[in-house]
Amino acid sequence: MKEKMISPLYDYAFSEIFGNQKNIDITRNFLKTLIDIPEDEYDKLTVVSPKLRRVFKTEKSGVVDLKLSTKSGKIIHIELQVEKRTNTRNRMLFYASRLIGDQLKLGEDYNKLRQVISIVICDHNLLEEEDSYINIYELRNEENRSFTKLLRVIILELPKLPEIVDRTVWPWLKFFKCTEKEEFEMLALKYPELEKPVFCAKKMSLWEEWKDIRFHRNLQKIDERNLIEQIKIDGRAEGLAEGRAEGLEEGMAKEKLETAKNALAKGLSVEMIHDITGLDIETIRCLNS
Repeated sequence: MKEKMISPLYDYAFSEIFGNQKNIDITRNFLKTLIDIPEDEYDKLTVVSPKLRRVFKTEKSGVVDLKLSTKSGKIIHIELQVEKRTNTRNRMLFYASRLIGDQLKLGEDYNKLRQVISIVICDHNLLEEEDSYINIYELRNEENRSFTKLLRVIILELPKLPEIVDRTVWPWLKFFKCTEKEEFEMLALKYPELEKPVFCAKKMSLWEEWKDIRFHRNLQKIDERNLIEQIKIDGRAEGLAEGRAEGLEEGMAKEKLETAKNALAKGLSVEMIHDITGLDIETIRCLNS
């Protein structure tokens, strides 16, 4: 029987492998396959707090998956997007914009702003209109002339990854798709630069999935209310669509069930889901069985 391993796409695993300053060489090697910045920028690649700074209480808060700074102060932001969400593009723009705005303090000149590079790793097809698994976006006019290089967004879509190697980043994205021990070992054997990340992944067992749920919940605690609202919206959209055909009452019931299922998938506790939906605890537990 094939031996399963925890996926690098789990937040906890990703943070341990790529977001640990002790493993900064792993992150550096990965980024060098994607980003064409001067070599010396990587001399001081540092993991920094993932929390987005908030000036006013009424501002929306947020936490990114991984935030790094380079020697000159460039910001590199890596985000994992495992589940498909309708608001992903807007959310990525929000994060990138905040990472630009958070750089300046009162009275500082705009010339102090440093480039923000946002990398989004999707385990689904986010850009249905594109065939390539790598798409890079910048601010340019209709003649393709650059307005500014202050913002760059790189979208990586794992389902579109071809079977044959075509770019230097290919082995790394293949690493993100691995779930079995044999897959990891074969990849490390063929690509020496992946020996260390594979070793780190092998140290984690499947029970670390529980840690991932805890990690994800704690990391996004300040943004948990927004997460719950999004779950409600997604569940409501599906529940109401079916409700129009089967009756409003049944549709609302389906909405609650869909909300509960989505919340369970996100790792929220049964008690919290009970507070959100009003469903009895036994019904919620049955959905998880």
